[in-house]
Amino acid sequence: MNTLPDTNAHLSMTDIRWLVNELNTDRARLARALALMEETLGDDAATARAQLESQHDAVLAALERVAKGSYGLCERCGEGIPYGRLLVMPEVTHCVGCQR
Repeated sequence: MNTLPDTNAHLSMTDIRWLVNELNTDRARLARALALMEETLGDDAATARAQLESQHDAVLAALERVAKGSYGLCERCGEGIPYGRLLVMPEVTHCVGCQR
């Protein structure tokens, strides 16, 4: 992960490393929550499980975008997503304007 493509140049390498750490923390937390839910609730929590799986998938997709060099770019307009928005929701795929 030392060389990332330059398409997310609006983010510094420090920013990207910090956000990747956050994404990996979220990934681990969600994986633990899914495993615990399976152990304790079984099939009784299908809705909650689906929501956790969706969040987990979004985090994995964000990590994939980091590897491809498209992380932090809006999937609709291609503009850089502001760092502050990524800090709040590191898995976000759209800028505020396109999210509306």
